[in-house]
Amino acid sequence: PEDVQEKLLRFARAGLAASLMRGKSYLAIGSVCMGIGGSMVNADFLQEYLGMRTEYVDSSEIIRRIEQEIYDKDEYEKAIGWVKKNCVPNELPDHNPDVIKRTREQKDGDWEYVTKMTMIMRDLLVGNKKLAEIGFDEEAMGHNAIAGGFQGQRQWTDFLPNGDFSEAVLNTSFDWNGIRAPYVFATENDHLNAVSM
Repeated sequence: PEDVQEKLLRFARAGLAASLMRGKSYLAIGSVCMGIGGSMVNADFLQEYLGMRTEYVDSSEIIRRIEQEIYDKDEYEKAIGWVKKNCVPNELPDHNPDVIKRTREQKDGDWEYVTKMTMIMRDLLVGNKKLAEIGFDEEAMGHNAIAGGFQGQRQWTDFLPNGDFSEAVLNTSFDWNGIRAPYVFATENDHLNAVSM
């Protein structure tokens, strides 16, 4: 009967999901975003209900890795080339008042920054063996995360490019390296949305 078949499939899917989550972590980059309940990461829920750990990294780690060039520079050249080809030409018009409009040079710098942010966020989630080759063994390990999120607002976004590009690209099924599985990554570090994804 169809109802038995559906129950068996649901049980199998649930078992697969449980085994995929067990021993993995949720990576919180930053802290609570603007008092949003979903971004108050509930480590007890993640551990007791889903069998996951919670890992925390301050947002300053992204700045450190950008300033100290702790990312794969060869991949970055590939990534920024892809961004310049596919993203920059599709920028929407800037309707801000002239006094706060970004110059072309500033926009190009923002694209470079958010491309590096995206690579670094991915490396924080799952690691990158290329980092060990340039002397960063600890950073190469990542946090064994099946999901993560970035606080962003407002301390970050008041003076640095926001996480929208990084969050969108990480959640897609492709990037400059081609087709791949999405990285579950929550805007505003909303771990409850990440769990549902």
